[in-house]
Amino acid sequence: MIFLTIGTLFEFDRLVKAVDELIQAELIQEEVFAQIGPGNYQPKYMDYIQTLEKDEYDSMVCRCTALISHAGIGSIAISLKNAKPLLVMPRRKKYREVVNDHQVHTARKFEQLGHILVAYDTEQLPEKIKQLKTFTPKPRIPNRQGVIDRVCQFLVENV
Repeated sequence: MIFLTIGTLFEFDRLVKAVDELIQAELIQEEVFAQIGPGNYQPKYMDYIQTLEKDEYDSMVCRCTALISHAGIGSIAISLKNAKPLLVMPRRKKYREVVNDHQVHTARKFEQLGHILVAYDTEQLPEKIKQLKTFTPKPRIPNRQGVIDRVCQFLVENV
């Protein structure tokens, strides 16, 4: 089962509708369950809920074979923590989904590190969904010492 999650604060009808259309076109054969957030689009070809409680959300992540999501850092972090393949599509400023393209930058960095797959627009989704079936994310190894060093350097230089 693929878990589609777009967060709970903002709508992302563009992604929800695109995935629903791919199910209709039989380009996604797996079962999909979606957390659609406060959007207006009502999926026709997948089961969905507006929001899940945290324990239900965590259970869904554990049960799914892969995730499709916006490029929010929380979604990326939970997929890496659970070693789940993740395909993200960033919210974009040009569609008025966010105020800047920070999700594009986040997605690009995690893609370069081999942690996630990225569809930068709906046209890329079919090919990326094919890749999702065999994608194995590279494990993330936190660089705690690097963060500590940078914070210390900032404090030394600015305090």
